[in-house]
Amino acid sequence: MRNIEIIEELIPKNDKIYLTFEKVDYEDRFSLIVKTKKIFDIDFIILKLIKTIPKWVVLLLNLRNVIANIFGLKTGKFENIYNNKEALNFNQHQSIGDIFIFLKEKNHLIAELKDTHLDFRFSILVKQNDGITKLSLSTIVKINNFFGKIYFFLITPFHRLIIPNILKKLSVEI
Repeated sequence: MRNIEIIEELIPKNDKIYLTFEKVDYEDRFSLIVKTKKIFDIDFIILKLIKTIPKWVVLLLNLRNVIANIFGLKTGKFENIYNNKEALNFNQHQSIGDIFIFLKEKNHLIAELKDTHLDFRFSILVKQNDGITKLSLSTIVKINNFFGKIYFFLITPFHRLIIPNILKKLSVEI
C-alpha cells in the first residue's frame, strides 16, 4: 500500500479561485498527498475524479437535482457526464450544462455555478515536486439569500463527507 495522506487546509489567499469572486461566505480545501513518480495533468485527474465518484454520491446528487428542480434552481445538468467519461474535454470559458469553466491550465481547473440562492466555485489543483503529488480540491461559496443559507446549511455536512471520500478513492486510481 502506498503512503497517502488526506488533509484539510486553508486555501492560500493568493489562490486563483478568488479571482473576481466577490464575497466568500464559506471556503474549504481538502488535499490528497501521495508519493508517486507519475506525472499527472488536469485532464487525467478530472477523468479519474469522475470515475471514482461513489454510486451513493451520484444518487445523492440526483436526489438533490430533483429537489432543486422543484424550486427552480440550477442543477449543473451533469447527468450524462457519468456515462461518457472518456469524451470529456473541458476548455476554459466553456459551459458544461450550468457549470462554467472559469480557468483551465495544465495543472489547474476552476469551475463555477452562479444561481439565485448561492454562487460557488470549485478548484482542482495538481502540484508535483520530488516524487510527491498533492491534489487539492477547493470550494468557495457566496450565499445570496435566506434560501441559500438554508440550502447550504443542509448540504455542508454531505460536502464535507463526500470530498475526502472521493480523494481516498482517487488515491487507489492514481
